[in-house]
Amino acid sequence: MTAKRPRAAKMGPLGGDATDEEKTKRRNGVILVVCSTVLVVAAAVGGILLLTGGSPEDEATSAAREFAMLYQRGLNSSGRDVDASEFEPVVCEKVMPQLREAFSAKENPVPGTPQFTLTVKDVKTNGDTGSFTLATKVTSPGNADQTDDAPFELVKEDGDWRVCSL
Repeated sequence: MTAKRPRAAKMGPLGGDATDEEKTKRRNGVILVVCSTVLVVAAAVGGILLLTGGSPEDEATSAAREFAMLYQRGLNSSGRDVDASEFEPVVCEKVMPQLREAFSAKENPVPGTPQFTLTVKDVKTNGDTGSFTLATKVTSPGNADQTDDAPFELVKEDGDWRVCSL
C-alpha cells in the first residue's frame, strides 16, 4: 500500500517554480486589488468633502451664511421665529447684546411687510480676522425692489469663525 502525500505537499514550494504566466496572473491580481482600493478611498474622500464643504476657508463662509440665514429669518418674521441665543455659535461676544436687544421685541406681522433676502459674498480671511459682504434685497408689495451691500467683520473666537459687526 502506498502512502498518500498530504495535500500541501502536492502543491509545490511557494513562489518556487512559477511559470511566467502564473507570475503575470499574480501581478495582475495585485494591481487589480490596489486599483480597487484606491478607487474606494477616492470615492470616500470625495463624499466627505462633498458633505463637509471642503476646505478650512469654508468655515468662515459657513459662519457668515448661518448668520445671514438666521438674520433673514428674524427680519422676515418680525423677530418671532428667531431667538437671539441661536446666533451665539456664529456671532462674537461683542455683538450678542445688540442681537438680544434687536430680537427681544416680537412684533405682529403686518400685511405688506417687506421681505428680506440676504446673500453672503466676497468672504475673505487673513489669519484670525476676515470680512464679507452681505447683499440685501428688500421686496415690498407695490414698491420697487431695493438692494444694498454692507460690509461685515469676521473674527476667530475660541477657534471658530464668528461675525463680529452689525
